[in-house]
Amino acid sequence: MGEPWFPHPIVDWLGFFVPRLGARKPALESLAEPASPDLERLAELRELGSDLRLPHPLRAYLVFAAEPPARQAGDVLAREGYACQVRTQPDGRWTLTAITPLLLTPGTVTRLREQMEAVAAELDGWYRGWDAAVVC
Repeated sequence: MGEPWFPHPIVDWLGFFVPRLGARKPALESLAEPASPDLERLAELRELGSDLRLPHPLRAYLVFAAEPPARQAGDVLAREGYACQVRTQPDGRWTLTAITPLLLTPGTVTRLREQMEAVAAELDGWYRGWDAAVVC
């Protein structure tokens, strides 16, 4: 017998129509109601002339009582693609700054808030909010 008439492996056509089991990426946007501070910050950026159709370098801030949980949170978020910096504050607390480019919509900042609050709560810290530079 010769080679099969098809040059490439058989395509799993069923996989196009029926989801396969396995790891799925989390949704990029949340369907939950946005927090009012997030909506206010989006409005402020819009008023300052920022083009919200473009990705913005977003900085999220988490605060911890000690350095080890701040570094552990930084490791968790780094695996999610965030660039992280941990710094001590004059009052002895530790601030983690997690930076990522993000297309700013109510859904994406709500998803960010949910993710940051979950990481902070797991390590006995708290989410202090986010900031982004104006992008034109």
